[in-house]
Amino acid sequence: MRKIIGFAAAVVVAAAVTGCSSSEEVAAPTNCSPTLGAADLAQEGALTMATNATLPPMQYVDADGDVIGMRVDLGKEIAARLCLAPKFVNIDFDAQIPGVQSGRWDMIDTGMFYTPARAETIDLVPYEVQAVSISVPSGNPESISTVDDLAGKTIGVEAPGYEFDTLTALAQRFADTGKPALKVQTFKTNADAYQALSAGQLDGTSIVESVTSFYQKDGRFETAVGGINEAPLAMGFAKDSKAATEVARVLSEMRADGYLANLFDQYGVTGYEGDITVSTGPLDS
Repeated sequence: MRKIIGFAAAVVVAAAVTGCSSSEEVAAPTNCSPTLGAADLAQEGALTMATNATLPPMQYVDADGDVIGMRVDLGKEIAARLCLAPKFVNIDFDAQIPGVQSGRWDMIDTGMFYTPARAETIDLVPYEVQAVSISVPSGNPESISTVDDLAGKTIGVEAPGYEFDTLTALAQRFADTGKPALKVQTFKTNADAYQALSAGQLDGTSIVESVTSFYQKDGRFETAVGGINEAPLAMGFAKDSKAATEVARVLSEMRADGYLANLFDQYGVTGYEGDITVSTGPLDS
């Protein structure tokens, strides 16, 4: 059974291991042959995946120092179907794209939003849908219930990323229409932003709704606004990577045999409805 640890412990443990590989050792299956060889992989026989393990319940670090969560379960299943051992590298998001481009890891498995600009720099395989959400202290002391209520507030966010871009665009819209300023305060990790929110330094913090819902269960926070700027999320790969093609293939198999639907149901996540394939530009509407 998955061990869900408290907010403070999750933040402290996650911060302590950022930049390290962390997950229990899982061997490659022995009843099949991998379709990806040494020339295709950062480490022969393993699928090396970068993740930012500060986003419970999607990917985070438990009390034993293991990286766990929905996307970790998904990454392990992908590796198993590719007849490879899963290897997770827990590292800050801003290092993940340069790392996959340079071959330090084979794929990014961190809940990265799909954008056409990002698809120009790396290959993307969309598989999940999320929206930006705003988490506030329990009781919602600033009575934030709509996007417009964010005018005049200070909202924390991990930067860089889709949530940061969304809030920055919203702050510009408020400025252009004469509304009170939205101050976007950036943090190195989502865990840092929640620590600041807990300390009363912010009016709210922004991340995807699956994460704000998790923190709401803690009792100290609640989701004030959700459904902002919904978009697909994707796995990321180096350009023209054979690993991208193979991961898209097994994700399509997972959709067909029900694995993806069952996994997403466990976590209240919406699956991507388009073709699960390597995409390098705007997605079809």
